[in-house]
Amino acid sequence: MKKIFFILGLIALSQVISAQDNSKGIEYYEAGLFDFAKTFFEQQKNTNTDIQAEKYYYLGLISIAENTDSASLLFDKAIAANAKSPWGYIGRGRLELATNEKDAAASFKKAESFGKKDAAVQVNIAKAYFANKQKEQATAYIDKAKKINPQYSGIYLTEGDFLMQDENVGDAMGKYEQAQYFNTKDKLSTLKLARMYVKMGRNDLALDQLNSIFSTDANNIPATIVYGEIKNSEGKFKEAIEAFEKVIATGNAPINIYERYAQALYFDKQFEKSLAQTKHCLQQNPSNLATMRIQAYNNYELGNYKDAQTQLEHLMKVANPKNIIYLDYITLGEVMTKNTPKSVTGKTNQDTAEYVNARRKIIESFEKAIELQPKLADTYKEFAGSYYSFFDYAKAIPMYEKYFELNPNYLTMDMFTYSDACLNAAKIYLASYTQNKDKMTPAQLEENKNSFMSYINKGIEANNKIIQRAPDLYLGYYGKARVNALVDDYERAGNGKVPGIAKASFEEAIEKMIAQNGDQKLNNNIIEGYNYLSAYYISNGDVKSTIDVNQKILLINPNDERATYVLQKLNAPKTATATPKK
Repeated sequence: MKKIFFILGLIALSQVISAQDNSKGIEYYEAGLFDFAKTFFEQQKNTNTDIQAEKYYYLGLISIAENTDSASLLFDKAIAANAKSPWGYIGRGRLELATNEKDAAASFKKAESFGKKDAAVQVNIAKAYFANKQKEQATAYIDKAKKINPQYSGIYLTEGDFLMQDENVGDAMGKYEQAQYFNTKDKLSTLKLARMYVKMGRNDLALDQLNSIFSTDANNIPATIVYGEIKNSEGKFKEAIEAFEKVIATGNAPINIYERYAQALYFDKQFEKSLAQTKHCLQQNPSNLATMRIQAYNNYELGNYKDAQTQLEHLMKVANPKNIIYLDYITLGEVMTKNTPKSVTGKTNQDTAEYVNARRKIIESFEKAIELQPKLADTYKEFAGSYYSFFDYAKAIPMYEKYFELNPNYLTMDMFTYSDACLNAAKIYLASYTQNKDKMTPAQLEENKNSFMSYINKGIEANNKIIQRAPDLYLGYYGKARVNALVDDYERAGNGKVPGIAKASFEEAIEKMIAQNGDQKLNNNIIEGYNYLSAYYISNGDVKSTIDVNQKILLINPNDERATYVLQKLNAPKTATATPKK
């Protein structure tokens, strides 16, 4: 990459060294690329005094644009370089307009005396008056320019700029097209048309304009920047990155180019490189919210959750609330979820004030995201995932349901996670019944059973949807069997019997899992199914079937302690004995 930057830098530098006039620098200035323009003019060593005077004039204009105090000095340098050149006097008149219009008029008159046949002189005086909001005088000088040379493209380019400042887009485009007509090599009017097409959402027409520039100037920096911005907006990040790298290789790219480069790298999933760029950008422009945001997002993607949380909290502290986007709140909710500790036993440290405060902030963050984008499905999904990770299944479930409502094309795995949340929510009522059934009133028993079954039914419905969507996938069958097994557990807690509610489901799930277990990753799931069948057969006194399923478990895991214990108690061999032939 350094080699590419070096080569591209040499190309750009050669344009400066070989320059015989100020046209490239003027192009940069008119395109609003003041850093490039300054570098060009400062390196302009042409000894022609009129070129030197023009150079200082444009450096003075840049000083005005950047609100520095050196414009007057630079215009004086223009006059000192060539007292018979109009440029310094135009600059001086521009400053005088703010304080003494008569002095300004005298300066402009002197400038005209040195450029009687140069329409560009009249055009630049017109610009000075327009900048001072004196449109009538500006128009008068445009008319003078037309009398000198009606085919000078700069006249129409300037008229287009005036119209654009008045937000008269259609007429401005017509003027830029006139400039192109009178000068087919006029890159500025072509560039400005391209920018206007971008604002109109016509990237195709904008690219046509840019390509006409590239056909004669392949390394044109203003056009390359617009090209990079277009590609960035279209999601063609590699092309945008290439364009921004070409600009950066010149060595004097403004900070906003680095910021756009960092964004393109992020969206191209080059998180390490993007993070490095955001650090560079924030050193020079620490208050840029977009760069703060990308830095935090990069750290999130790289697993630097503490850094991401710190940076997002800082962003929200310094930013106007109107400039905080829903994705900031979602990402903050996600990183706080990652950073809030949960015990390995599956229980949260809910008794600590730190935990309670963290959970409150997480919920507030997701709620603010929903407030900003109430119809965005992924917000509900992430909110549900946060509740799920803290074992708050009852609150995760309605969030998942809202996600499915807004996104009918949800991932199958999301529906399975939802079914698992329903399973775990039902387990709470199973545990309550198991532990407290003898203390419960009939009304409490009924209420507990109804709540339990509401989650069971949600879980079964979820897994039926998975089966309907992916009938050859084991997941729905396995999930449905696990949910039905809880109903068996509820019944067994009451009467000691396993009624076999999940028997058919597990048999079907086991068949599917065996068929999809080429990598042996489903071994534990298959054993879980056999263990259920074993419990069912034991409960119903079916010794032969009990022996059979436990022997199947040992075929998968010869060291399974539960299967070994059951077979020992039944005085049965660990492997099936072949039936002798008659």
